Amino acid sequence: MQRISVYISSLLLCLVVNTTIAQKKKPTVLPPDSTRWLNGFSVQIDAASIVSSEFTSNGSYSREGGIQLDLKHKIFPTVEIGSAGTTKISTTNNIGFQGNGTFERFGFDFNLKKRKIDSKPTNNLFTAGLRIGMSHFNYNVTNINLADSYWGGSQTFDYPTQNTTRIWYEIVVGVKVEVLKNFFMGWTIRNKNLISQDVAGEVSPWFIPGFGLNNTTNWGINYTLGYHFGSQKKNLKPQRVSVIQKKQSNKQ
Repeated sequence: MQRISVYISSLLLCLVVNTTIAQKKKPTVLPPDSTRWLNGFSVQIDAASIVSSEFTSNGSYSREGGIQLDLKHKIFPTVEIGSAGTTKISTTNNIGFQGNGTFERFGFDFNLKKRKIDSKPTNNLFTAGLRIGMSHFNYNVTNINLADSYWGGSQTFDYPTQNTTRIWYEIVVGVKVEVLKNFFMGWTIRNKNLISQDVAGEVSPWFIPGFGLNNTTNWGINYTLGYHFGSQKKNLKPQRVSVIQKKQSNKQ
């Protein structure tokens, strides 16, 4: 009986000690986010399109750049503009296509990196977002051979100076790394989905500037170089705040 009493007393003593230690612990809590709403803006260019244009021998080219606002280091409204064009002659039926024009994209990126306890503030980003794209362009289609199934024979037609507009949306995922102060490098993968439909009886374009081949879905990748203008006030570092201090502040 005496042993049971000693065991119970020891157990109670351990519980009291553990409770006291738990109350004295200082858990790590994140302070309120002190990042200002507007943290400047970034200007960037797509290096991948410039390099590919220089090494392409078929007359295709593409140039694009963009501007991003930094809101709270979480939301990045984005505007991207560019121009592109190509020349193509089909090897099977000798149909020629030549087109060029400008394009614009509007949308948002969202920073997916969460604040971590005891981590240093960083300007490196892992983002996902959405774009609405639009291209205004003209194109020429030449040497279309149409056969007459009734009378026989065939005739060749040209369709010069066709003008059109195409609209699409993009789902984008990307990474940006600050390699030097305010200087960024990164890449973006894009899943492009065409919204505009070809009109019946219209000679459809083979290529759409900013979108690519005239398919329902395309994939694209950009490798960007950019510079940030304006301040980038970072989040406060995590602080140690005890539970007892919080209780005392609440009582006051």
